[in-house]
Amino acid sequence: MIKQEEEFSWLELKPQQKFKDDEENNILKIIQHASEFAFFVFRNKSEMKIIVRTRKNDQDLFKTIAGVSAELVERPHFGNMVTKYLKMKNNRSFVPLVDLKNITKSNLYSKLWAEQRDSMMACFVCDQTKKISFEIDRKINALERRAATKGVTLSGKNKSELAVAKQKREGHSYYSCTLVFGVQTSTPALSEIQAEKRRMIEEERNLFESRAKNLKSLDRKEFRKEYDILRESYKKAIKKIEDDFISDLKTVREDIKETTSILDKIISNVLLNSFAHRIATRKVRFSFGKKSFRQRLAEMFGMTAIDPYAFVPKKPHSKNMILTEIELAFFTSLPQEHDVQTINFGIGPTPTFVHGQTEEIGDTDLTPDFG
Repeated sequence: MIKQEEEFSWLELKPQQKFKDDEENNILKIIQHASEFAFFVFRNKSEMKIIVRTRKNDQDLFKTIAGVSAELVERPHFGNMVTKYLKMKNNRSFVPLVDLKNITKSNLYSKLWAEQRDSMMACFVCDQTKKISFEIDRKINALERRAATKGVTLSGKNKSELAVAKQKREGHSYYSCTLVFGVQTSTPALSEIQAEKRRMIEEERNLFESRAKNLKSLDRKEFRKEYDILRESYKKAIKKIEDDFISDLKTVREDIKETTSILDKIISNVLLNSFAHRIATRKVRFSFGKKSFRQRLAEMFGMTAIDPYAFVPKKPHSKNMILTEIELAFFTSLPQEHDVQTINFGIGPTPTFVHGQTEEIGDTDLTPDFG
């Protein structure tokens, strides 16, 4: 049986120098034909990468975007990040996040680039048009039947829900989406520190036992004296490991707190004031490969984890948002002209502009190679 992650291709999208997406939204032409995909934006220290995980039979769709090169790449590495996903506070609401008749973009690229820490956005997408259309129709029918009932008057809220549900039904595709934002921590993962602590303690224990065996040739009095010295040395070594772990733990917690603050700021900057109050964030963790019993048990108590290499939001879940293609494109739109001129997206067939965040664009701003 083919593993799910083996069914995917990974593409890096590199906008060319003259690419502009200001007056339209080219991604709309793609997402309405792709059944399942994941859209990643990585902001690293010196560059930004747009990477798409797509079904192998859909990969050619992303190669049709004029002005963008799509190159097959290895799947990306996800470092130690603080991550959160977005969810609707009212899961049953059909009110669109943005105006469905106009092009609205999040300007994600410039907002990630403005931060000095490595960060990313991941959007996992599954086309659920047929299923969600049925749910919207059922909602509309229920409200219309209630409105037609003698002596019943719809509340202002229900009237609004009915109006927007009808608007959202007309000619749109619908997607189950999980949106995750993350910021890289500056310290190792706590699990790595714990593993290193266990390794060091085990090493000290083995050394203690080995040295203790060498004392057996001594007479009883001398053995007791040397053994007590050895044991005290062992205790001091273990205490130092424990103290260092407590100090490292404090540093990690402070770093996580600072990283979380940066993450919340990024999410706040990306969301529009018009709908930010309708969005909540929840912690999520990236896990890789087959989940252990302990991981599955932890998820039962609210510690959500997803595998970015294989996750597809097919089933209804509180961490999934139901978005039209217009709302989805708000988060997954391609860079605009200013983004291409001020952000390093890498080298495609035609180089992109490369320079600092506050420099003026001049004739010497083209860089043929940046390693």
